[in-house]
Amino acid sequence: MKRLRQCTVEPIFGSLIEHYGMRKVGVRGKTGAHKVMLMGTGFAFNLKKYMKFKPKVTASKAMVL
Repeated sequence: MKRLRQCTVEPIFGSLIEHYGMRKVGVRGKTGAHKVMLMGTGFAFNLKKYMKFKPKVTASKAMVL
């Protein structure tokens, strides 16, 4: 479980801290920080990944023929 977490979750936290300025969260309590992580930064991180995504262009068989 530790190895799986290190491969999937920890790089995201590291990039949020380094590149998005998430060293401090401007809310009180664990529930507020949890909401900030889920809504704000999670959305921004996934949107950035989506913007980098380039779908593979495949030619249809009709176009090739």
